[in-house]
Amino acid sequence: MGRIRSRYGTGIAGWVVLPGFGVCSLLPLAMTFGYAFIHTAFEPRFVGLENFRYLALNRYFLLGSINLLRIGGIILLIGMTLILVTGFLLDQHPRMMRTGIAILVLPLLIPSVSAVTIWKAVFRTNTLLENSDAQVALITLFLWKNAGIGGALFAVALRRLPSELRDAAALDGAGVLRTFLFVLLPNAIGFLFLALVLLVMFFLRIFKESYLLFGQYPSRDVYLLQNYMNNQYLKMNFQYVAASAILIIVAALVIYGFCFLVIRKKEAK
Repeated sequence: MGRIRSRYGTGIAGWVVLPGFGVCSLLPLAMTFGYAFIHTAFEPRFVGLENFRYLALNRYFLLGSINLLRIGGIILLIGMTLILVTGFLLDQHPRMMRTGIAILVLPLLIPSVSAVTIWKAVFRTNTLLENSDAQVALITLFLWKNAGIGGALFAVALRRLPSELRDAAALDGAGVLRTFLFVLLPNAIGFLFLALVLLVMFFLRIFKESYLLFGQYPSRDVYLLQNYMNNQYLKMNFQYVAASAILIIVAALVIYGFCFLVIRKKEAK
C-alpha cells in the first residue's frame, strides 16, 4: 500500500511540476529563439541570421562582449585562485572549518545593495573618469560576494577524501604542499570544476552588481554585453536582445559541457 501511495504521489508531483517547468522555463526559451530570427516584434517576418550579422558589426555589442570576456577572465582566474587557497587553508585547519565556511558563505546571503554604498565610497564609481577604479570595484564586489561558496565547497570536498591518501603521502615523505598539489587536488578535481561552474553561473548575472555600481550607462571599460542588451530592451529591439541571449546561452553551454565531461571522466576512474 505504501508503494502504491508513493508511486501515486510521485505521479501527481510530476504532473504538477512538469507543466510549471514548461511554462516558466521552456516557453520563454522558445520565445527567445523565435525573436532572434524575426525582423522586429511588430513585424514578425523571418530574417534568418540577419540579427546575428547586425550584432557582429555593432561596435557597442563588440565592446560589451570584449569587456565581458576580459573581466570574466580576470574574475575566473582570481576566483579560482582564491578557491584553491581557501580550500587549502581550511583543509590544514579543520577546527576552523565550520567558522571558515560560515564566513565564506555569508557574503552570498547579504544583498548587493547593502555593500554597494561602501564600494562606491571607496572606489568613487559615481564618476566616468575613474575607469580603473570602476573595474576594480566591479571585480572585488563580485569576488567578495560569490567566490566564497566555491572555496567552501572545495574545502568540504578535500575533507571528504579518504584519510589513507594523506597517510600514504606522509609515509612517502611528501610535505603539506606536495600532498595537496599531487595527491589531494587530483582526487578533488571534479569538485574544483563544480566550483568553476558555480562561478561562471554567478558571473553571467554580474549585470546586477554593475547596474548598482554604475547605473544604466557605465564607462567604456565596464560596459558589458548585458548593458547593451538592457539598452536594446528599453528601445524595444527585442530581436537583438534575443540574439545576444542565444549567444550567451551557447557560450555557457560550452563551458558547462566541458566541466561536466571532466567531472564525469573523473568519476568513471
